[in-house]
Amino acid sequence: MIPIRLHARLDAASAAALLLVPRALGWPSRLRRPLALAGLGVAAYSLATRYRDGPGGGIGLDQHRMLDAAQGAACLAAGLGERAPGPRAFLTGYGAFSLAAAALTQPPGPRGVPLSAAAVAGDELGPDLLRLRCGIVNVAFIGRPEAGDRGWFLVDAGLAGAGPAIRAAARQRFGDARPAAILLTHGHFDHVGALAELARDWDAPILAHPSERPYLDGTQSYPPPAPEVGGGSMAELSPLFPRGPIDVSDRLQDLPRDGTIPGLEGWQWIHTPGHAPGHVSFWNAARGDLIAGDAISATRQESLGSAMLQIPHLQGPPAYFTPDWDAAGKSLRRLAALRPERMIPGHGPAVAGPDFLAALDRLAQDFDSRGLPAHSRYLHQSPDRP
Repeated sequence: MIPIRLHARLDAASAAALLLVPRALGWPSRLRRPLALAGLGVAAYSLATRYRDGPGGGIGLDQHRMLDAAQGAACLAAGLGERAPGPRAFLTGYGAFSLAAAALTQPPGPRGVPLSAAAVAGDELGPDLLRLRCGIVNVAFIGRPEAGDRGWFLVDAGLAGAGPAIRAAARQRFGDARPAAILLTHGHFDHVGALAELARDWDAPILAHPSERPYLDGTQSYPPPAPEVGGGSMAELSPLFPRGPIDVSDRLQDLPRDGTIPGLEGWQWIHTPGHAPGHVSFWNAARGDLIAGDAISATRQESLGSAMLQIPHLQGPPAYFTPDWDAAGKSLRRLAALRPERMIPGHGPAVAGPDFLAALDRLAQDFDSRGLPAHSRYLHQSPDRP
């Protein structure tokens, strides 16, 4: 953690650097002007910050960290697109510095349970189950390569822009065969990014829990995120993430109430709310295969570095988007009681074997101390469930 006094001094130095360095080095106005405005912005929100908790006006450190992370991400993105070597180095360096400052001044996220390298499985989890990583999130294919047209299923649809990668993986595995349906664990933006285009291209139905329907038919957005959960830049940037809703009502169908999945023998869906009201996981009891969605994570999803590098670490759902921690704990314990042999999580690598199962048992038993964040606006409340 960066001490409070040092944090305030770093803010002053940041504002000065943005205002003075471009002018001192004679950079063109296309760079000087936006960086000067950014410097004035840093100065303004720093002066308005309550650096210590307590009564008074202004903004708290939670909001300050979010602004640090947002302007750091913007500078990093601008730097990566800049051709001139000097400005490129300054922008990327300053962006990385701001993101690091935001991370180092926030509270730690949920403790979770470390995972050994032995717990990490490959993407092919058997003859009929495949994980595909789409950036920071996973999708899954259920079905043998020779399944034929309407003989396989896609689980979730990744981030926006993931459509070409998902179609290419489907074509490589199944040829021109179309899926019988797209199954959704839930409707958060990183699981439905390519949903509408894939359903349209494949003329496929979308199956989800009835409680997710408001977020998938254009009528309701998810609750605001909780960036105060800590753990890294993903949490800090969560207020910038889309909360929906999307509208795929023309293809949307409810999963059957009896837990079955039409056309998919051996698999069942399990209601695992907490991260979202209608969150479900998919379970094959005969094989011990679990597609957990965001009910269980296999990396510290609150951390941008862990999310990008897929560093193995068993946790509950992404904390910044979880509004019902009581339900989330019950859902995780319910899945742990199944004793899964292999698991594809919503985030992180596929995991399997005794080391994974031991970590899952420990997380389920100690969820209050290892699964919960130290801070969240949703820790002491449970929203009304549809």
